[in-house]
Amino acid sequence: MSLVLGILGSLVGIIIIVGIITLAYGVISGGQTNHLMENKIKALDVFVYLGIFITLVVSVTNLLQIVFEAINRKFIDLLDYQGYVDMYSSEMRFAIASLFVVYPIYVGLSWFVAKDIVKNPYKNDLKIRKIMIYVALFVTLCTLVGTLVSIIYTYLGGELSVRFGLKAVAVFAVSLTVFGYYLFSLKRDYSKKTYVPHVFTIGVTLAVLASLIWSISIIGTPGQMRAKRIDNTRLSDVSRIQQEVYGHYQQTDKIPDTLSELNNAFQGYVVPVDPVTKEEYEYRVIQQPITRMNYSTNEKEMVTNAIFEICATFDTKREVDSRGMSVSGKGGATDAMYFVTNQFYEGDQSPFWNHDIGKVCFKRIITPQMYYGR
Repeated sequence: MSLVLGILGSLVGIIIIVGIITLAYGVISGGQTNHLMENKIKALDVFVYLGIFITLVVSVTNLLQIVFEAINRKFIDLLDYQGYVDMYSSEMRFAIASLFVVYPIYVGLSWFVAKDIVKNPYKNDLKIRKIMIYVALFVTLCTLVGTLVSIIYTYLGGELSVRFGLKAVAVFAVSLTVFGYYLFSLKRDYSKKTYVPHVFTIGVTLAVLASLIWSISIIGTPGQMRAKRIDNTRLSDVSRIQQEVYGHYQQTDKIPDTLSELNNAFQGYVVPVDPVTKEEYEYRVIQQPITRMNYSTNEKEMVTNAIFEICATFDTKREVDSRGMSVSGKGGATDAMYFVTNQFYEGDQSPFWNHDIGKVCFKRIITPQMYYGR
């Protein structure tokens, strides 16, 4: 998709350059007449058509990005696994917001131009109009070619055939719709009434609304996104608390009996509370460690593990599969997934922090192998 966006960015630049050149030419030459009012009308036409085709390009780009991302989310490919993902779908949310704002502007400007041509038939033959329509057709063809090249390139790299087919259909549908409409606009007789523009507008608007609804159903509603952010804040709090417990153990050879022992005015650390309920996170000591002095090495040794739990109440479910990593903790000499070194970070895709809705307790272990960094 980055290839397509690069092509579209270049083409938007071409549109702007063409518009500026056309505007300069119209002002210098006086256009079809030498009247000041005609020059003002032509200047307005330039910016209106420039606005139409910029909003068209932006709308098409965002629509394809939304559809592509929705297809990727719906039909998951193992080859797309990454250790970090944007759990808030920032790019997709920006595309949705842009389409929500820009598309109505495109419809409004197009409606204004159509009414203006009916009122002033000579504007049907304006050079700026024909130039911009041909540029739109050119942009559409280049978008079609560039997108297909990108899709085929990805498919040859092993992408799922289902996703390849759906993306190809989406590109063809969008490109052929735009191409067909503007080809019709070139040949349209504005003196005759036609319902083609109305059918086109209604059909495209329904398609845009369907894509928006589908994408929101996949990434989540604003309320769900907020709940996910709050739960991620809780995970970050739990992760920080477990690190403070580990630091306390390194200094005192024991884990704290209560979380209040972690408050440190000198270091400026205060144990966080739940961001919504403002209640303390539940903390429970399962096993205090036993240490002894080894006089042969003159060093302390950890005899038993230190085990504790930190509990939080969540509003959403987190279920991540790390592909091959044992979620149950089996398959190793120790419960590696319970190590306190497993820290949570935004975008983390490890299963160590999976949780259901409601109260969940995270068991954590400090082993002899971790004692003072060994």
